[in-house]
Amino acid sequence: MSTPFPGAVPGKIHTRPTWVTHSGRIIDLFFFIIATLAATVLAIDVFRASFSARLLHLLLLLPFWGIVAYLVLPRIHTLLTAIYVPNYFIGRARTSDGLLGDPINLAFDGSAREIHTAMTKAGWRLADDITMRSSLGIIRSALLRKSYPHAPVSPLLVFGRKQCFAYQQEVDGNASQRHHVRFWRCPDGWFLPGGIRADWLAAGTYDRAVGLSLFTLQITHKVDANIDVERDYIVNCLEGSDARIQHRVIENFSTGYHSRNGGGDEVRTDGNLPVVDLTGVIPDQDFDQMPWAVVRAACGYPDLGDPAAGAAASPDSDLHEVLRSSGAKEDGDRRPNSVIAGVFLAFVAVFFDVIIDVQAVERLTAEIDPVLGGIVQILRGVSYVGLLICAWRTWRGSGSSRIWLLGFALFNLLADGVIFKAMGEQLDAVLPVAAICVNIVLLLALSEDSARIWSTRRGVCSKAPSREGPVW
Repeated sequence: MSTPFPGAVPGKIHTRPTWVTHSGRIIDLFFFIIATLAATVLAIDVFRASFSARLLHLLLLLPFWGIVAYLVLPRIHTLLTAIYVPNYFIGRARTSDGLLGDPINLAFDGSAREIHTAMTKAGWRLADDITMRSSLGIIRSALLRKSYPHAPVSPLLVFGRKQCFAYQQEVDGNASQRHHVRFWRCPDGWFLPGGIRADWLAAGTYDRAVGLSLFTLQITHKVDANIDVERDYIVNCLEGSDARIQHRVIENFSTGYHSRNGGGDEVRTDGNLPVVDLTGVIPDQDFDQMPWAVVRAACGYPDLGDPAAGAAASPDSDLHEVLRSSGAKEDGDRRPNSVIAGVFLAFVAVFFDVIIDVQAVERLTAEIDPVLGGIVQILRGVSYVGLLICAWRTWRGSGSSRIWLLGFALFNLLADGVIFKAMGEQLDAVLPVAAICVNIVLLLALSEDSARIWSTRRGVCSKAPSREGPVW
């Protein structure tokens, strides 16, 4: 048998490296790892302090859980899953931490407007985006058993992008139990395994209760194991509300299996994939009357593209006029929560560090070495000025300033640690610990992918050409 020419590569295989050679990614990875290690050390110190002889120190187990669940474990999962979890379509969504999430158990043909019309007619409500207000709303709904028909759903990723939109149905007016389904728009020219074309993929599951994630210990919804029942329920709802809606089934699309989703909940499926045809649905609203999430989904992914990976898209001129006339900002122009938190914490960190320096430098100058005290004061002063300037420029969207801000935060974190170890007995321990915590969370926030992508897109991706047209 002849051996193929060594340099020959099949036409559909890209020869570019799988690791994006982008200097910003390498720098972010460095700060990402440093922040993860610092958060881990902080969690260990808090845990050890909780075993103090004082009974009140047992209250430190609560912040210990918060640090581990929301800072340490998600970062560890992100680092590890980037190595061993495939980053291509395998019929599963992924969590923002990289864990395998819910199985893809539905596909749709149709436009964003047709989906919205069909789902609302079938009794489903469009879920709100995750904001501070909507997050507080779903917590209130779960604790007080109050109705929240538009409660947000957690982000899951397919094609490296979070869901375009999601719909849900509450059970007994309580957001703790609900039917919900997430939708992802398929890239242009992309086919399902076997060469089958679909416009949208979806994952429908039923939330049965609120509990703790098995993998991160975060508070989350627990999913019912039999996801096929929810899949069939969604199809029946749609077909029962409109006779023009039909579906076909791709049998054995995946092997029937038992597995766990990103929260550690068991899921079971027979592997069949219904493809629902919504092309016969007549939209009941014009462009400018559609909810913002539907308009955004129809535009493609102008808000989620990663310039390092070249995945940017812009709406066409007609839709852009609709967006501007609606008065809503495109998501690519909205500061992510990571940037808002990082900039705010930069000012908080300076506040704490100044108070620490007033105590530490005074004692250092009087008791040890006046020259050393002056040098420390100058270095810290420069770091404060640089940190505040970079925080302001980061707020304005400067990617390079975000990197410098991370560097100043790391310097202040190390300086706080040295001061605390050297003069801890002579200082109020609460202030150095608070400053250390603030700088760690600052590093965690601004090394997030959302902060990097937003700050980079502000200077690069806004000028990128369109690669995906609208799907109305």
